[in-house]
Amino acid sequence: MGQTSPASVPANVGPREETLSITVQMNNVSAEGVGDSAGKITVAETANGLVFTPALMGLKQGEYGFHVHQNPSCEPAMKDGAQQPAASAGGHLDPADTGKHAGPDGDGHLGDLPMIRVNSDGNQQAVTMSEMKLEDVKNHALVVHQQADDYSTSPSGNSGSPIACGVIR
Repeated sequence: MGQTSPASVPANVGPREETLSITVQMNNVSAEGVGDSAGKITVAETANGLVFTPALMGLKQGEYGFHVHQNPSCEPAMKDGAQQPAASAGGHLDPADTGKHAGPDGDGHLGDLPMIRVNSDGNQQAVTMSEMKLEDVKNHALVVHQQADDYSTSPSGNSGSPIACGVIR
């Protein structure tokens, strides 16, 4: 699935240097299971932190909740009495056991990432997490939710069901 390879750092994220990157294959997810490819997200470790560069298919203009989840699985599971998409991914990555959904700049879950923003041309903005390293996210699931994250409502920022998921290897 994912690959680790040297890659040049994009000019907008810091000094030119070699860095490691992982390509995460993302798949559409539903309560019935893991579906077809939804594209990919490249995760690169840079001097400025981790840069997540989405290249996803089928996203309309808008904002989408984006999180690292605890478990390395995208399978559906029972949650709140019903089969839910990618529920086997578990909750947000929270190694400090904060129990808080406070957004990427808050003091909550490590897994709270900046939202994926898609413009009217379908271009998707890369997001950076300055305090993260590749080792922090390996063997966890990367999840895109169906709507924007309010960064306050627990557990997932009122961002709706997962629509795409991939395991970071």
